Amino acid sequence: MQVLNNGLLVDPHDQNAIADALYKLLSEKQLWSRCRENGLKNIHQFSWPEHCKNHLSRILTLGMRSPAVGSEEERSKAPISGRKHIIVISVDSVNKENLVRIIRNAIEAAHTENTPASTGFVLSTSLTISEICSLLVSVGMHPAGFDAFICNSGSSIYYPSYSGNTPSNSKVTHVIDRNHQSHIEYRWGGEGLRKYLVKWATSVVERKGRIERQMIFEDSEHSSTYCLAFKVVNPNHLPPLKELRKLMRIQSLRCNALYNHSATRLSVTPIHASRSQAIRYLFVRWGIELPNIVVMVGESGDSDYEELLGGLHRTIILKGDFNIAANRIHTVRRYPLQDVVALDSSNIIEVQGCTTEDIKSALRQIGVPTQ
Repeated sequence: MQVLNNGLLVDPHDQNAIADALYKLLSEKQLWSRCRENGLKNIHQFSWPEHCKNHLSRILTLGMRSPAVGSEEERSKAPISGRKHIIVISVDSVNKENLVRIIRNAIEAAHTENTPASTGFVLSTSLTISEICSLLVSVGMHPAGFDAFICNSGSSIYYPSYSGNTPSNSKVTHVIDRNHQSHIEYRWGGEGLRKYLVKWATSVVERKGRIERQMIFEDSEHSSTYCLAFKVVNPNHLPPLKELRKLMRIQSLRCNALYNHSATRLSVTPIHASRSQAIRYLFVRWGIELPNIVVMVGESGDSDYEELLGGLHRTIILKGDFNIAANRIHTVRRYPLQDVVALDSSNIIEVQGCTTEDIKSALRQIGVPTQ
């Protein structure tokens, strides 16, 4: 209306106003002619070429949002940049004991004497970096054996850092990727979002008679700058994610929300932060070709499980009774998985079991060198 000036503006819920406007247009010939002429004179502003012109002119004013490519100096300090293949372990559907077993077996399967440094490992999970390191250290594994950790459901990426010149005489710490953080901070709600979610959490209750019991609580211990974590007391009373996402859209809060596999933790991250997007970030940042990235998953996973299956990377699905059934909150789906994921794709390999030989067999099928 502001551009074309070819009609009358009315309240769509006021039937009398609509009737009056229709009567006015039909009864006043001069108004009708003026609206017609204005429409014909300005309609070109809404043509397809004009739309393309406006769209491209807006794009030119935007700053670059793709990740910065690592410099030569950064690449020399990051072992991940020299790898030919990367195995990303994203198995959510197992207990900690079986996760450690899968990690050991994957490392043993991919290790080769001829090219020991050709394959690197990344652990991708909803856990925090402190939880990951505690788990690995508790079973005698050194965190420095990994090239990177994708933590907090894809909102943080850490790399091992050595205090000395060589790993053997250095203390290992983990350094967060600041470039990744600047990439995902777009439209992040921060403290305002946290306050809204804390208030929303008080409305998720279990009712027994007149007694109400809150089901979701803020989990500051497992939160980070770009991941707001909430502890779930009783997963059986969780609302579907689509309800939470709808509420956030109404409030103009652009972010991702997901439950972990057991539905005991809710994580809210920036719109550009997810485990699948973190994998693509590593591809751009360190020049690792996506077909050379192998993502290892279980039969089910966190709410972002589907995103880990599709794409140009390779996927290995570990099947077997070591997988724990997903919480019912993950099974609320109006469509079968095969409708959104091409499970018959050559990029997706299903293997029964998680032994070293099982993983070796799957890696050979997708061209990753093994022992």
